[in-house]
Amino acid sequence: MTSIDWTLNDVPDLHGQVAVVTGGTRGLGLALTELLRERGATVLTGARNAFGADAALLDLADPVGVERFADWARDRAGDIDLLINNAAISNQPLALTSHGVESQLAVNHLGHVQLTRLLLPAMRDGGRVVTVTSALYPRGSLDLDRLDSAGSPGAAYVRSKLANVLFATELDRRLRESGSTVRSLLAHPGLADTSMHDTYPDEATTQMVRAALADSGRAPRPASVGILYAATTASDTALLYGPGGNLTDPYVEAEELTGPALDSALAAALWQRSAELTGMPAGADALPRTS
Repeated sequence: MTSIDWTLNDVPDLHGQVAVVTGGTRGLGLALTELLRERGATVLTGARNAFGADAALLDLADPVGVERFADWARDRAGDIDLLINNAAISNQPLALTSHGVESQLAVNHLGHVQLTRLLLPAMRDGGRVVTVTSALYPRGSLDLDRLDSAGSPGAAYVRSKLANVLFATELDRRLRESGSTVRSLLAHPGLADTSMHDTYPDEATTQMVRAALADSGRAPRPASVGILYAATTASDTALLYGPGGNLTDPYVEAEELTGPALDSALAAALWQRSAELTGMPAGADALPRTS
């Protein structure tokens, strides 16, 4: 773990830049949207309850809806500097989407894969894709032949966060190979006090997590420090950025990826399978050049 002397006070001026943030109407996504706007960025958001000039409906479980949102964002933004894949569901009862995939994996991973691939052609040189994962990702496991199940709701969530990591690292590798100057980075919010923690399947777990939040949880704004660092400043795409230090004014901590995140064969296989499920091309020439 490496400490970086960077806080929310160090977010650079972002006037003239355009960002797209998923899940930007509440919790962590709302904090990110507000902080980016405070520094001058134009921010377009998508969420299941988003309507307005700079916000549109986005259901990441619905491939048609993802395509509509991508069309709206491209039309509204023109060129895009930053995409933050933030939206997620957690500890939901096991269910299948139209992909035939368990819902948390479909929303947290596949929806963002499709959206990222659709928005890449609109990204400016030097643009960034930041995928928000969880520090719990090393506990995940991924069987590409069993995407319609994952054991418990908690295990399904952690699996989806591992998929986020594998997608982000494979995306960065492919962007570099294609000659693109767009970069793919990873960040996490630590233990953030948001409504995501209201969906545990039993009262005992809910109360246990609420106690942990009261002791060491961060409000959404300070929890976003690692994500904003990745979005605006970080240069090393092989690290995972998150919050460190005190709960109210944290600095950034960076750590090397570990465990299943280092499985390059699994990352490539997940890319292929995700491309099949989302209708995206999968070959080495499938990513647009942006330089």
